Amino acid sequence: MTNEIAAGLFFVSTQIQQTAPGVGDLVPWLMIVGGLLTFVTVIAYRYFFASGLVGAGGEYVIISRAVSPFFGFLATFLSWFGVSGSLGTLAYTAPKFLANACDALGATGAAQVLGSTAGTVVTGLVLLWGIWLIHVRGVRLAGTLAVIAMCFVVVVALVVIGYGFSTSPQTFALAMQSHLHVSVQRVLAAAPATRVSPLVAFGTALPVLFFGYLGLSTATQTGAEAVDARRALSKGVVIAVSLVTVIYTLFAFAVYHAVPWQLIAGLSAMKFTTYTTSTGLLGMVMPAWLASLMNVFVALIVIKTFLPLYLAQSRWIYAWAQDGLLPMRFASTHMRFQTPVLALTIAAVLGSLTLAESIPMGYVFGVNVRVLACMVVFFFLGLGMLLFPRTAPDSYAANESAIAHNRPIQIAAGVVIMVFSTWFAISIIVSSLDKPVLLQPGVQAFIVALIGVLIYRYRSGSLRRAAVTASPEP
Repeated sequence: MTNEIAAGLFFVSTQIQQTAPGVGDLVPWLMIVGGLLTFVTVIAYRYFFASGLVGAGGEYVIISRAVSPFFGFLATFLSWFGVSGSLGTLAYTAPKFLANACDALGATGAAQVLGSTAGTVVTGLVLLWGIWLIHVRGVRLAGTLAVIAMCFVVVVALVVIGYGFSTSPQTFALAMQSHLHVSVQRVLAAAPATRVSPLVAFGTALPVLFFGYLGLSTATQTGAEAVDARRALSKGVVIAVSLVTVIYTLFAFAVYHAVPWQLIAGLSAMKFTTYTTSTGLLGMVMPAWLASLMNVFVALIVIKTFLPLYLAQSRWIYAWAQDGLLPMRFASTHMRFQTPVLALTIAAVLGSLTLAESIPMGYVFGVNVRVLACMVVFFFLGLGMLLFPRTAPDSYAANESAIAHNRPIQIAAGVVIMVFSTWFAISIIVSSLDKPVLLQPGVQAFIVALIGVLIYRYRSGSLRRAAVTASPEP
């Protein structure tokens, strides 16, 4: 649960009015749909965990055994790149919440600095490399910070839900006029869309909002360290998705109960982007001290999401190196802290690059890259449900899940996952066609996939040659 709740809830749920004009007040309902789709992937995870496909690398272990080693590496190599995009997005969004906190306290100068391009870049880089240092020092410190952040999640969610349901749209409109010195009519006139479009909601907005549920993927990376991982992870993913879906839904209904979606869209169009986060909006009806505190807490929540993302990247690299797809030095650890410094450094460098790419394109760049890459992983998880009896008959026979002997449900779950992952991937690619070619998620994914194919072919060829050399003479 700690892995999942962050920018997807506090930032994307309202900023979506800018990137998908016309989604309107369907956002809470899309959160429910996203949760239901996530539950289908939970079926797949539980099914594969119950077959013993648990270990460092998460989905890499599952796909490489259930489909093929090549697709296991290629899918998770793309997902590894997508996590880099998430790091850049988080580094881009966290300064926005810090700017809101400063503004609520009256420190307008600091708010302007944090909201500027230079302030965003400098603050984002400090956060990226600061979390890198925390991970280098050891997982115990990172784990402690994640637990503390979970407390912030609960507090902020409850406060926002309470204020959202207790605030009327009229009260919010008056507070907005007083706070921003701009009339409701002017904001409404600036809104790029005035009607709700189900086509936009399900075709464009839902794939972006699904970003909020992708923390489930990083939770699978602890398979090598969790106690009794087969049972612990199976139960953990169900509990996490259930709680997150409830929180996301209540949170979204609360925000859109208080704030008319047209005002969010209009404020975004007028470049009041530091106020179009959930806490930035409802902070206008809170006391200044509480609004500032909420934004500081959300900034810390967003920052803590760096922790599991760094964890995921290092575990994938470790798993690939263990299987010989990367040199073993990529799996090496620090002599004192026993942490994968090289893997963590690569993650920080790529996160810094995607932060730079997020500056001209906004948060949606990293979100789209992450969702697209994760959809590739989900597609092969679904395919694995179909191929598993043939590719790994021994593991299939040892399955202990509730659907171990129910082949129709296995096939249905696999097909549903493949369909919605294909739908989301196509949506992400098509909606980004107006962006510069090299910054389109589809183009970047193609380039990364090509690099992955070259790495796999080279390393697998080297392993075969080494095996032939090591074999005894007849």
